[in-house]
Amino acid sequence: MDLIAYILLGVIQGIFEWLPISSQGISVVILTNMFNVAAQTAIDMSIFLHIGTLLAAILYFWKDIKELIIKTKYNDILRFNKNLRFDYTTNISRFILISVFFTLLIGVPIYFLVKHNINAYQVSVLTVVIGIFLLITGLLQVKINKAKETIPKFSNSDAFFVGGAQGLSVIPGISRSGITTSMLLFQGHNPENAFKYSFLISIPTILIAECGILILNGFTFSPLILVSIVFAFIFGYLTIDILMKISKHIDFTYFCFILGIAYILIGLL
Repeated sequence: MDLIAYILLGVIQGIFEWLPISSQGISVVILTNMFNVAAQTAIDMSIFLHIGTLLAAILYFWKDIKELIIKTKYNDILRFNKNLRFDYTTNISRFILISVFFTLLIGVPIYFLVKHNINAYQVSVLTVVIGIFLLITGLLQVKINKAKETIPKFSNSDAFFVGGAQGLSVIPGISRSGITTSMLLFQGHNPENAFKYSFLISIPTILIAECGILILNGFTFSPLILVSIVFAFIFGYLTIDILMKISKHIDFTYFCFILGIAYILIGLL
């Protein structure tokens, strides 16, 4: 892979991270099909690229993050008394904490299962599988569009489902933003808050995931990956606002279906 390839990966991550069409799936397909990168390495690289968009999300949501840090009552956040009423900020922080816990509980085993078995399949099969999961993501969004609006509660059970859904996004082809936003919409959040909470939950999750890959997995760090991270950050920060606004008004179901079918055809052919 040359410099242009790393720049391309960074741009793709920066733009598509905010859209419910799986930036990780797109990166894995490109790495394995265009650059002949081993599937295991492609998964780690696609996850590592999230550092750039992680920094962009932190900068974009800094006011919300700062408010949560300052106003959260940390003495109450770990209490599990059902009769205890939390203030709004503490309730959100607690919701995020529990969601991240269940993401790791479900996502970590899936990550190792996928990574250690993925080379047992040909790249063409992997591409088809990613396409199938994109079709599933599209079907999920169809279901979401028909869901009735309810009042969001930020309950422990809601956090479990959001965290579990985010854990499933470790599988290439399942959009993290798509599946978590869909789950939040199911729980009654309006589109703006669903997008915001989806990315607030992703920040600590991705940070822990990156550290885990470096410490436990022995991921070989390439200086050129910094180029991808920088471009992911630049394009991520420049596009997050406009793409989040577009996402509220455009049905990305068709994009998931088109990409899913395209990946399946690429794999079969």
